[in-house]
Amino acid sequence: MANQYTGSFEHIVKDKFNCSAKEALMECQKDGLSYAEAGDRLGFKHGTIRKWANKLGIKLRAGEPPRLKKDQFLKLFRAQNLNQYNVLSRSWLNTAKLATA
Repeated sequence: MANQYTGSFEHIVKDKFNCSAKEALMECQKDGLSYAEAGDRLGFKHGTIRKWANKLGIKLRAGEPPRLKKDQFLKLFRAQNLNQYNVLSRSWLNTAKLATA
């Protein structure tokens, strides 16, 4: 992964792929990649890809939220820490990521 000390996004993409950053991101858009998938392809974090795509006016596909199987969801839904006050909160869904890992 690139970082702030290795040069700008545009220069790194130019050196790695021999094309402009806009061309590389347009190729990712054409292939239907999400920001995270484009980051994996280009070797950057998805936040960097999102920042430069927005800067260049390119829209990529948003990533899919993690899906739970029915039994995993029911187990979480019946958990003691879930109640009428926090059922609409996303914080209890973070537990779902741990359950699927």
